[in-house]
Amino acid sequence: MDPKLYVASADGDIHVLEQYDIHVQLTPKKNTILHVVAQFGQADCVKWILQLPSPSLLLQQPNEKGDTPLHLAAKEGNLAMVKNLIAAAKQLQEGDMERGGTAVCKVMLRMKNEDKDIALHEAVRYHHPEVVKLLIQEDLEFTYGANTEGNTPLYISAEWGFRDLVQMILDNCSSPAHSGIKGPTALHAVVILNDQGRNFIHFLYCLVFFFSFVQLLILSVMTKKILEAYFN
Repeated sequence: MDPKLYVASADGDIHVLEQYDIHVQLTPKKNTILHVVAQFGQADCVKWILQLPSPSLLLQQPNEKGDTPLHLAAKEGNLAMVKNLIAAAKQLQEGDMERGGTAVCKVMLRMKNEDKDIALHEAVRYHHPEVVKLLIQEDLEFTYGANTEGNTPLYISAEWGFRDLVQMILDNCSSPAHSGIKGPTALHAVVILNDQGRNFIHFLYCLVFFFSFVQLLILSVMTKKILEAYFN
């Protein structure tokens, strides 16, 4: 990719983009123009790019790690960008369904990178609740499987202590997969999470008791000194 084009993409300069055939431009990591503008949150550029011929190819084209533009937008937690990409895919999907083709939006939402992460994995891992909620609502019937580490979005939420995301996934997914690394399920992770919460509360109680004891000790020493000074 021409360095000038990369900078223009990151800055959202459509006038520069118009001078290139963006479909053949790739960075050394195989990112397309759509990857770059999605990563840097350039919404106007995304809208312009997706009006060009063959936008579905750009929406679904992975980089060298298998990430689509949606993966990058979800990782960054850019809700507006995720909405734009989904809206564009839905527009393509309408025409595709009329021809009896595969739903573009569903394909994009379910695409896996080399680690077998879908966009939802990324949004969960970096704790972007609004993006997580949107991705789930756009594909309610999908069973979110495990990545190469054996972890599902639900398990990652529990393991990292994201209680809000655990509840969100359980409340909204019709069939959330529960598996986690080396066999444990997300339910095991929730138990661990609750145990950690109880342990933390126990620690706080101990801390309060310790400082109370220290205060009493200091008070006792000071009282002793005052009495000794008074009677001597």
